[in-house]
Amino acid sequence: MRKTLLFIYTAILLCVGFQSKAQIDTDRVLIIGRNALYYEDYVLAISYFNKVIRVKPYLAEPFYYRAYAKYSLDDLKGAEEDMNKAIDISPFQADFYRFRGDVRGKFGAYESALSDYAKGLEIEPNSVGIYFNRGLVYMNTKDYEKGVDDFTSVLKHDPSQYGAYINRAISKLNLKDTIGAVKDMDEAIEVNPLVADAYRFSAAIYYEINDFEKSLDRIDQAIHLDHNEASFYMMRGVVRYQMDNLEGTMQDFDKVVELEPKNAMAYANRGILRVEVGDVNNAIDDFSRVLALNPNDLLTLFNRSLLYIRVGQFRDAINDLKLIINHYPDYPDAYLALSQAYEGIHNNDLAQKNYNMAMKLELDSRKKAEQQSNKGKGAKDKPKKTRSESDNDINNHDKIAVLDDFAIEETETEEIDNLRGKIQNRNIIIDLETVYGLTFFSVDSLINRTRYFKPEVTQFNQRKTFGRPLIFSNREAETDGTKSLEYFTTIKQIGDELEKNPNQNDLRFIKAILYGVVLNYTNAIMEYDHIIKTANKESSTKHFAYFNRAYIRYKMLEMMQSFEEEEELPMNLSTQTLMQSSGGTSAMPDKSVIKQMVDYDLIEKDLLKVIELKPDFEFAYYNLGILECIKKNYAGAIINYNKAIKLNPFFAEAYFNRGLTRIYLKQDEEGTLDLSKAGELGLYKAYNVIKRYGMQREQKEKDKE
Repeated sequence: MRKTLLFIYTAILLCVGFQSKAQIDTDRVLIIGRNALYYEDYVLAISYFNKVIRVKPYLAEPFYYRAYAKYSLDDLKGAEEDMNKAIDISPFQADFYRFRGDVRGKFGAYESALSDYAKGLEIEPNSVGIYFNRGLVYMNTKDYEKGVDDFTSVLKHDPSQYGAYINRAISKLNLKDTIGAVKDMDEAIEVNPLVADAYRFSAAIYYEINDFEKSLDRIDQAIHLDHNEASFYMMRGVVRYQMDNLEGTMQDFDKVVELEPKNAMAYANRGILRVEVGDVNNAIDDFSRVLALNPNDLLTLFNRSLLYIRVGQFRDAINDLKLIINHYPDYPDAYLALSQAYEGIHNNDLAQKNYNMAMKLELDSRKKAEQQSNKGKGAKDKPKKTRSESDNDINNHDKIAVLDDFAIEETETEEIDNLRGKIQNRNIIIDLETVYGLTFFSVDSLINRTRYFKPEVTQFNQRKTFGRPLIFSNREAETDGTKSLEYFTTIKQIGDELEKNPNQNDLRFIKAILYGVVLNYTNAIMEYDHIIKTANKESSTKHFAYFNRAYIRYKMLEMMQSFEEEEELPMNLSTQTLMQSSGGTSAMPDKSVIKQMVDYDLIEKDLLKVIELKPDFEFAYYNLGILECIKKNYAGAIINYNKAIKLNPFFAEAYFNRGLTRIYLKQDEEGTLDLSKAGELGLYKAYNVIKRYGMQREQKEKDKE
């Protein structure tokens, strides 16, 4: 995904001090949160600002800082919501309107952004930051004259703002004022000769007017300042190519590959260059690398097919060309090449057939060209024709590609081991958060939050029946062999105790959980059955048993589905082995019995029974929501998530699942806000979903168009 040709104004929040008019104490938590922002630890920062907001919801600053953290995580709607609250609390802060304008501008709400900037200028008429950022919005809306005016206002108040010169130059270039653009770029370099981007933009402008000598001089200086930026070498390679310096061009493309081994464009350009100098075998290797990185690059596929013909690999060429023709059925050169390939394997009939098709399409193409011959394009070609990075015209397959607008290509960051930085760029599999159960063994899915609390769970733990606390979890820890043996021993000991006193339902509940942990689901269900039959209606253990029986049935069904093509059920679903270890006996149930035990209707009945016994048990509603999603009853799922959230406003997973469900139903704004809340509450993968599927996607689609 490419960035637009803009020099981004960096002093949004941290470099320019925030002048707060509201008196707040130097609260330690707020300071820690701001420090976390400084070190780009956005998830941690949000958790600290949450704490301040819960204690002092009347302060504007924590909302402002939390908005910045969310903005950095691409949670734009969440950032806007926080800025709405900050402005409601303190409506006379120009920086608040400026930042909300920045947020709105980023997701394409340009009119609202301009309104915010205007309000900010009413409060602070000389705000350099507002003029600068409003100028960027005008550039995005292609209102370049107003953009020039705003950048001129910036320079009037602060002539040292080289970024304003750069953006004014770009605006002037779009207004066909080439002389003014060149002058502004020279001014930017004079103000700050140590900014590589200024030279890069200047090189791009000189390239646009075909002054390749000056373009080369400027990009050389950019590389001198930043010799690790691959796009600079890509640009210099293209400039050198225009100057017929093929050796220098090759060196630059080699350098791009060295810096970015997965840069498909570099391999494609180097392959085309190698074809020009006759290095066919290495060119094939480069084209194959491109296709390994991007199998849908049909222009490169066509280039490779032509080289396969040259080296006599006719069958490989035929395979490539068939794919080309599937996508470009009216392209005569593909049929002509396919004819040559069939001729190479002595299939004269298909060779002649494809040759005839090529001639027919070529004749049709010439007729169209004659009809349009009077409609000249009027544009002056560069000395050597190139194509843009995003050009998919098969006719341009043999042209060197140029980065769109010579912008820096934005790459995804690699997955990291911690949660610092822009975690929204991590590779995360997107799926519903799974069901909750009660367990002693959990791997928590949330960061920096207290565990979910229910009084009856606390009462169970106070009885100290087991050495670990009972907790709600949807991430039960996996068990290795050593731990399994330990749990078997505990199961055996509990079984011995229950033989003496079968009415100790707390012990039986522990035993059932242990059976579930070692994946002996049928025995676990039998223990829950016993509790349900014998426990008093008022006993918390009774509704715990219904809840966990539903949980185990759900897990059992998941396991059965993973083995649905196997002839035999795994031993984990039988009761024989573990019943013997606990002194009991049982026959192995057949498939039909187990299927009946784990039917979704049975799971739903158990959860409804929990709600009947304990109407405020939010986890039952949450699990029902997941069942409704599985049954594709999305409206019913949202109703259940709504109830769970009403009972527990801090239920992150419920917000997350409701957000995903709403986005699936095309309710993008509501879904994005739910995901924002989930991220705010510690479910960090929500930011990845927001970036990929949130309401911003609508603006991204418009930008592509």
